[in-house]
Amino acid sequence: MGGYKKPPVLAIADLGLKLKDLRGNPIEEMARYGARLVLTACLEAEVTEFLSRERYEHTPEGRGYRNGHRKRGVTCGLGTIPIEYPKVADTEGTFESALLRAWQRKSEEVVKTLPSLYIEGLSTRDFDRGMKPLWEEAGVSRSTVSRANESIRGAFKKWRQRDLSQEDVLFLFLDGIYEGVRGGTDEKEAILVAHGLKADGKRVLLGVYLGVHEGTESWKLALDDLKIRNFRTPILVISDGSPGLIQAVKQAFPGVPRQRCVVHRTRNVLARVPRADQRRIRKDLNRIFHASCLKEALEAAEAFVSKYQEGFPSACEILGRDLEDCLTFYRFPQNFWKRIRNSNSLERMFREVRRRTRVVGRFPNELSALSLIWSVMDQQAGKWRGVRMKPEWAVAVREVPENLRKEPIVIRGFEEVLAS
Repeated sequence: MGGYKKPPVLAIADLGLKLKDLRGNPIEEMARYGARLVLTACLEAEVTEFLSRERYEHTPEGRGYRNGHRKRGVTCGLGTIPIEYPKVADTEGTFESALLRAWQRKSEEVVKTLPSLYIEGLSTRDFDRGMKPLWEEAGVSRSTVSRANESIRGAFKKWRQRDLSQEDVLFLFLDGIYEGVRGGTDEKEAILVAHGLKADGKRVLLGVYLGVHEGTESWKLALDDLKIRNFRTPILVISDGSPGLIQAVKQAFPGVPRQRCVVHRTRNVLARVPRADQRRIRKDLNRIFHASCLKEALEAAEAFVSKYQEGFPSACEILGRDLEDCLTFYRFPQNFWKRIRNSNSLERMFREVRRRTRVVGRFPNELSALSLIWSVMDQQAGKWRGVRMKPEWAVAVREVPENLRKEPIVIRGFEEVLAS
């Protein structure tokens, strides 16, 4: 017969193990032993290559020698693996394992997950408590989390300087959220956010700024930054009724139509109405903001003021203020009404931000606050669903500003309550 040979059998003793030490241990523990053996063998091979000779081999021209070991722990998906890291002496250079660089104490792949986990809402304490069973005594230090999160800050700095000339934004959404940006104070400051819906139907996060408050100057600086980065003039701006924001939009994008968020306007009106009457009044407000066309909306608005002017004049006054800006969306193709009559997409994003920032409390400084808040928003933006967009719809959208200039929306029936 042929020269068949049985493959060599690796005995457990060859691994430096005893069967009694392994009985009762889970398979993960055996894997740790195996990983330790492989790491040790690789390190010894690296030393042999570095010294250009095997252990105990002497050569006339050889210089340098093995000089014992030092204990180290390497953390990876199997937990912390203890190893004997070889030392060398009398060499021209320093031995540094390519496999285990001198600074590496934890698996890089594990550490790379820290920023995303931090964004999701885990604090440093959460890391330590949740991963201690995996990392054992190695734990996770604040400095480790801080170093990992440098990637967030670096990405944010690059993102906020990028060119916007290729972002063909039709609808620009603006809103703000207040957060504890810096330690040592109870004051909360405004984080100003801009995002857009593009001509291809995709959404894009455009800017995240510290505004201190939502005044005209703060918003003007934010909008000027967009323009400096070559942001094109949008077709429509959607926002709440913040006076400072509205004034800044007028200065930055003169002549661009505005859409006041109908959700905010509904809340403002209901705030002037007793709780017992809010349900029926909300229904009448919905007849205005969810009509089948602009003509029906205007008729519903006139009916509202006629019905409630005597009993709830303050509510009617709030509704009548710049009501035409609340109805601008009716002039656009109906396919977009649901998307542009409110700023709900930003409100949902802000809820995620608040969920995360509750874990942090107060941020140590401005950059930490902005970079983390941007990271949360950027992560949420990745989940945005696009909007179906046909070329003819985009053309129709671009024609609206001129049509509004020629034929502006006219509100009737509120003259008396607005004059009182």
